[in-house]
Amino acid sequence: MAQGTLTPQEVSALNAKFASAHPKDVIRWAVETFRPDVAMTSSFGARSAALLHMATQIDPQISVRVVDTGLLFPETYTFIEELTKRLKLNLSVFKTKLDVEQFKRDHAHLPIGHPDFCCSEYKVEATERALAGLRCWITGMTRSDAATRATTPFVEALTTGVTKVAPLAAWTDKEIHAYMTQHDLPYHPLWTKGYTSIGCWPCTQKPIDPADPRSGRWPGQDKTECGIHDIGKD
Repeated sequence: MAQGTLTPQEVSALNAKFASAHPKDVIRWAVETFRPDVAMTSSFGARSAALLHMATQIDPQISVRVVDTGLLFPETYTFIEELTKRLKLNLSVFKTKLDVEQFKRDHAHLPIGHPDFCCSEYKVEATERALAGLRCWITGMTRSDAATRATTPFVEALTTGVTKVAPLAAWTDKEIHAYMTQHDLPYHPLWTKGYTSIGCWPCTQKPIDPADPRSGRWPGQDKTECGIHDIGKD
């Protein structure tokens, strides 16, 4: 099974198996099955410390990859440094090809949060570079993130040949909070200021719908995702 793309039957069986498993067990399976061609991406968002901590408990040297658009909040860069030091992360940074200053000048006439202000095309390209050569991609997606993620599977076979794994898929906000409290893990600095989903600063604000943690992303626009989780869906 580890030598090629998972069959639909294998994917189905794994999703059934992991329905009652701890996220660490899912991570352990991914690492043991696909090592060394496995890596985790992290946005270093609000609750990213939970999955990063779990992963380093399973494999202290697991590859962690982050895309830097150049438009992250200053607090995010600080958070990346702090977690990298605390968890001794094996971190690789993939910068986008975006010319940030030129981008700001070109989009100065648009309101913050306008779809054309989004650099999703750059994030997708950089993420594709971050995933190059991998057979397994571990991500922090959860079903509780948003209605658009309510059916997130634990294991998914992408058309790129990569197996995408979401260990926290079924965990609730309460479970993640309990884990972070148990292990004294920090939330993103902006969490205490009311930000529940944190991306690039031009298109992120506090949630406008208390029931939707991601409603502060591209607020008022017909947009819910930046595009990286569409990779391998065609």
